[in-house]
Amino acid sequence: MPPEGFVCKQCGHCCLNLGAYQTCATEEDIALWEENGRDDILNWVVEVAPEVYDIWMHPQTGDYVSRCPWLRKLPRQEKYICRIQALKLEICRDYPVSKEHAEKTGCPGFG
Repeated sequence: MPPEGFVCKQCGHCCLNLGAYQTCATEEDIALWEENGRDDILNWVVEVAPEVYDIWMHPQTGDYVSRCPWLRKLPRQEKYICRIQALKLEICRDYPVSKEHAEKTGCPGFG
């Protein structure tokens, strides 16, 4: 859960800049997607070591993508939505972990 005082501005910064946080899924994330039959999400995940899952690797090329494939810009607005909001990763649900983390990664959610 994000820190007290944080309000998401739907700017998409965290999803447009995946370097803002680590890009690994947890065992719980994987289990959630498997339980919900979300092969479309799992296709973007690669197990790089036992129980270590890199995310957002292009299914056809195997290359990391620079932005989240589930991010969509709202028409005629400077706002974005997550197409997997109900099933998004733990790391995404917890972003940012602190005000300092938000400032360091350019997130405007405290200002």
